[in-house]
Amino acid sequence: MEASSGSPVPDLSTLRIDLVRRAAEIYIAHAYPGTEPPESVARRMTWSPGESAAELLPKPPFERAGRVPGTQTPIYALRLGNRHYPHMKLQIQPWPNAAGMMLSVNTHDQIAGMDLGVSDNKAFKELQAQNQHIKEVIEQAWEAVGLPTFLQYLREYIESRGDDAAPPAGASS
Repeated sequence: MEASSGSPVPDLSTLRIDLVRRAAEIYIAHAYPGTEPPESVARRMTWSPGESAAELLPKPPFERAGRVPGTQTPIYALRLGNRHYPHMKLQIQPWPNAAGMMLSVNTHDQIAGMDLGVSDNKAFKELQAQNQHIKEVIEQAWEAVGLPTFLQYLREYIESRGDDAAPPAGASS
């Protein structure tokens, strides 16, 4: 998804780490309901409180997950997994809004070209369905507390343009 043309993609100085921390806490609550996350995940949640986004995001436990389309601006991810799958990620995309970012969950389970047996294929499809459900629950919880998500952006964009407007080219989740 891309920022609408004419809107500069912000640098990391505008990205609010307090909101990333809140998003990660909500993520953990829904990815590991009723249990503590694994120790490796708990360690990834321990960040120095005084660090800026520019200091924190380019180094572990954060990972680069790609670039904002058409720019050199990196998209960052924090691998938090869920109780069924360790590779799901909280994704942080710099964005021209008050928070300086847009949040999403990357299920990290779209594997092209895999040749699975019939029983493996069924189990993998079930895992993907579980991951998709967890993604939706987390993103809905973020929206409920006002964290910046794609659906929030899309809703605001449509409202600002009127009922007959289409989203900008390149905007997708």
